[in-house]
Formats: sequence, C-alpha cells, structure tokens
Amino acid sequence: MTDVTAVKLQRHKEAENKRYTFEMKKLSAENQKNYNKQVKAYETMIGRMKGEYEAKVKNLENELERKLVDLRNNHSRKINEENKRLGEELNNLKKAHGDQVGEIKETQANEIDNLVTSHKQTLENARQKYIREKSKWELS
Repeated sequence: MTDVTAVKLQRHKEAENKRYTFEMKKLSAENQKNYNKQVKAYETMIGRMKGEYEAKVKNLENELERKLVDLRNNHSRKINEENKRLGEELNNLKKAHGDQVGEIKETQANEIDNLVTSHKQTLENARQKYIREKSKWELS
C-alpha cells in the first residue's frame, strides 16, 4: 500500500504543481496584460504631454520671433530718425561754419582795406614831409 499511497501522493504533487504552474502562468499573463495596459496608457500620456510641450515651444518661439521683428523695426525706425536728425544738425553746422567763414573773410577784407588806407595815408604823409623837407633844403 505504500506504493499506492506513494503513487497517489506523487499524482497529488503533480496535480498541485500543475495547478500552481497554471495559476502562476495565469497571474503572469494577467500581470503582463496589466503592465502592457499601463505602459500603453503612460506612453499615450507622454505622447500627449510631448505634443503639448512642443506646441508651447512653437508658440513661444513664434511670439519671441514676432517680438524680435517688432524690436528690429522699432530700432530701424529710431536709427532712421537719428540719421535724419544728425543730417539736419550737420547741415546746420555747415551753414554756421560757412557764415563764420564769411564773417571772418569780411572782417579780414575790412582790416586789409583799413591797413591799405592807413599805409597810403602814411605814404602820403611821408611824401608830403619829404617834399617840405626838400623844399627847405632847396631854399636854404
């Protein structure tokens, strides 16, 4: 009878092992299914988040690009205004310089005329003095 009980015991152990293996396979399959389901859900979530992030980045890039264009336009406008103002200032300085040069020329011309007149007067005075002295010497 020991052989029979040993065989029954052996069959019982094999049945237990089969049931245990079946349950383990079932749990493993269930866990794998649950794992795959969660992986898929999280990958979908990550994909959606990545899409939202990329959309935000694109929006920010577009906004920054627009601001940069506005800034460049504003800067160009200010540079043009400053160039125009500087051009006007340069023209005014050239006119003022021309006026000063004209005044200096006129003043120097007047001074030269005065010097020439004074020189002529001095020469005339010297000539008359010479004539008087000559007359004195001729009479004596």
